[in-house]
Amino acid sequence: MLTSAPSLLVLMMLGALLLLPSSLSVHKGGWDNPTCTSGVVSVSRGERAEMACNISNPFVLVTICLVVSGKECRLIFKDVAQGHFSQDGWKLWVQGRTAQLVMVEAQDTQAGKYIWEITGHQRSTACTTLNISEPPDPPFTRFFYRATSPEMTFFQPKDIPQPQMRTPVGPVLLLVILFILGLGLVLSWFRRRHSATTQQCL
Repeated sequence: MLTSAPSLLVLMMLGALLLLPSSLSVHKGGWDNPTCTSGVVSVSRGERAEMACNISNPFVLVTICLVVSGKECRLIFKDVAQGHFSQDGWKLWVQGRTAQLVMVEAQDTQAGKYIWEITGHQRSTACTTLNISEPPDPPFTRFFYRATSPEMTFFQPKDIPQPQMRTPVGPVLLLVILFILGLGLVLSWFRRRHSATTQQCL
């Protein structure tokens, strides 16, 4: 029995409709959907700086270069796959769907625009700018600098010479003499009185 042309066309259309959802789901799952640190990352010199990219599929290749003052893009890491990598103060971790770039102690030479070329199922590009600023001065820096200067010496409390208390000799000696004279006068008065009393009794 032969199938008519209209019936065959209807069957083909039904088959296409049945395959369409699965095809769309596969296509949707294949997109990387990259999410990277965007805009500007600002840290003080010597501080830790981080930036990262995440995609929906495992990373295949990661390339990072740095653009400074309109110069050509300086390659930091080129076509690296999964693993840990380190070069000239930059550390890169690529694990699964995450890639993270770290500068443990960010320096002026690491400031600029970072261009990421990341590849999962597709190739994508992202940009992040790193600004390095002067570290803030801690409070009383000038005071501590002067206090620790080799030209200046500070005595510890135990080293400060204490003034010696001297007892004045003159006034004390005068008091002693006056006391002796007074005591002699009192004794003399008592002797005269006792003598006078004794004579009266006789």
